[in-house]
Amino acid sequence: MNLLDSELVASKLVQAGYEPCEDEALAGILLFNTCSVRDHAENRVWSKLGALRVRKEQEPELLIGVLGCMAQEHKIYLRTRMPHVDRVCGTMDFGKIDEYIAEIREKREGLVQTGDGASGDLVLRDVKQRPNRAQAYVNIIRGCNMPCTYCIVPATRGVEVSRPIAEILPEVEALVGDGVTEVTLLGQTVNAYGHDLPDKQNLSKLLRELHAIPSLRRIQFITSHPNFLTRELMETMAELPRVSRYFHLPAQSGSNEILQRMKRLYTREKYLARIRDLQELIPDMEFASDWIVGYPGETEEDHELTKSLMEEVRFSQSYVFKYSPRPLTVADDYFEDDVSEEIKARRNQDLLAIQNRISLEKNQALVGKVVEILLEGPSKKGEGRFQGRTAHHRIVHLEGVGPQQVGCYLPVRIEKAMSHSMMGQLVDEERFTMDSRDAGDEGILSA
Repeated sequence: MNLLDSELVASKLVQAGYEPCEDEALAGILLFNTCSVRDHAENRVWSKLGALRVRKEQEPELLIGVLGCMAQEHKIYLRTRMPHVDRVCGTMDFGKIDEYIAEIREKREGLVQTGDGASGDLVLRDVKQRPNRAQAYVNIIRGCNMPCTYCIVPATRGVEVSRPIAEILPEVEALVGDGVTEVTLLGQTVNAYGHDLPDKQNLSKLLRELHAIPSLRRIQFITSHPNFLTRELMETMAELPRVSRYFHLPAQSGSNEILQRMKRLYTREKYLARIRDLQELIPDMEFASDWIVGYPGETEEDHELTKSLMEEVRFSQSYVFKYSPRPLTVADDYFEDDVSEEIKARRNQDLLAIQNRISLEKNQALVGKVVEILLEGPSKKGEGRFQGRTAHHRIVHLEGVGPQQVGCYLPVRIEKAMSHSMMGQLVDEERFTMDSRDAGDEGILSA
């Protein structure tokens, strides 16, 4: 979501006549779009802002702005601590960033703007302001109404506001017209989409509308909440073959006691029932989850229940976080952070070890098979390599391709499996055809 907000800010500034600058040292405007979910993310921003103090003294015309969740959370305190920051712009105001910059330059004084609203969705998006030619993020619902006790998002992002399908559809069509073949729909609780709109608009209806766009080959959405995974949505996903077969459904914990303290509003049993229902409809569906270890009151028994849930579902990917108290949350106000950092670190490693083993086993099962990938760009696994993703979100690294093929769908034979990715070899496209949803595949190709 922050990546998309940054693209919208860039759209607004380019439309106002500003030019992007690749070299930070040469830029006249530096904007930091921030996250407050974890304290580590905030600490990095404080450090970066502190380092710019000297440059600001040397270049008083340099304009420094802080956008996003930290701006919404800290407001005036941010400028008190970092007085060389010119602009503090919250999550609901960045759609007017060009006006704010003009006002600062005219008045030569710092501004703080952290009101209510969703001005980012009023930005006339420049579809070319995105890093990947075939892929794009599209916001469909902002804010969050859920009461999770650990989460600062409702305080920094506000209440849920859905965008009408009539606004989303033209944006996606414009992106597809510019070469996009994969869209990822975004929301803090994305499958709650539409509850505040008339005419019974919901995620199922939106998916059907998007699926009718011929050149759109992949449709994904994140992040979902188990309580809003309805039968209608599951059946829609099953009926539409171009909807992703990778589903991010955070569990957070396998213990009912901890889930209750977190106010997740479901039980382990209800979560598993949702997983089984979706697996029955879509046997090849792969799941991903978020986990918080060391939550206040978490015992070894609670931790073991989380480990057992990971083993039972066999997620293809997990994001594991050590609990850290966040201001403006119920947990920070009412719960003692009573799990030591040493125990948090050990439990964190426990979950990572389980996930790495399961991911490796899943990837090894694909060795020797030919799968279809969307080539995304240069790989981090070595000079000259590129990487892409399967329909199940698995990363594949390969050689023998070039920049001209980025954004293309390619058949690749898997030759080696690791925990987080696989190595593959490009094969002759003419020898293979898609065997749609063959045997619980990845988009496995057959000769």
